[in-house]
Amino acid sequence: MRVIVRRKLSGHVFGVLLVLAGLGILFFILWMAWPSVSASSSALSSLWTYVLTEQVDVASLGSLKLVYLGAMGAIFLFLGVFVLAFSRKILYLSSGSVMLQCPYCKNSWKARRAMGWAECPNCRKFVQPQVSKTAT
Repeated sequence: MRVIVRRKLSGHVFGVLLVLAGLGILFFILWMAWPSVSASSSALSSLWTYVLTEQVDVASLGSLKLVYLGAMGAIFLFLGVFVLAFSRKILYLSSGSVMLQCPYCKNSWKARRAMGWAECPNCRKFVQPQVSKTAT
């Protein structure tokens, strides 16, 4: 059985941009906190207190705590992974033959692959056959 993975380009690009934005925000927070964190003996608790207490100026709009910026970065990261995961469509193709059925006379015949339109061998009508089952 062959597997074909198709990606929607718009969803893929949007997901990658969200992941990069989330990683960029989290890297910025770590970069801002690194001088004070590296000097302490307990790095994790020092990072946590620094993120909870420090603020960063956002252009001329005002200041924003680093914990809110970190939450926004984590949301962007998880949303980007979610969009990337659901912007793909996985198609399974059978390697064997299939049984096609005519919608008019209900005759079944074996074909090498599923076809959009075919001529029924029994009634000789040009029909859109339905796949009844996969034959091996």
